[in-house]
Amino acid sequence: MTVEALIPVTPPLVKSRLRTKRKAAVELVLEDGTSLAGHMFVGPDERVLECLNDARPFIPFLQSDGTMLIVAKLKIAACRPLED
Repeated sequence: MTVEALIPVTPPLVKSRLRTKRKAAVELVLEDGTSLAGHMFVGPDERVLECLNDARPFIPFLQSDGTMLIVAKLKIAACRPLED
């Protein structure tokens, strides 16, 4: 076996899997009363409501302090837009 055979090969990026997203500033209130201010990621022509109602059980959420969270949609009690 040669050394070249042990080098991992990364597959080329598949453009159809890449999606452009924009940040939408929101405040999420979770069912336990916890309030999170930050950004959801939505498609260029997508509304926050559409993102919350799609089939994915979790959403990525960037908190105002830069911390990235993965939030279960079932735990979100309320969502309101914030000014950027």
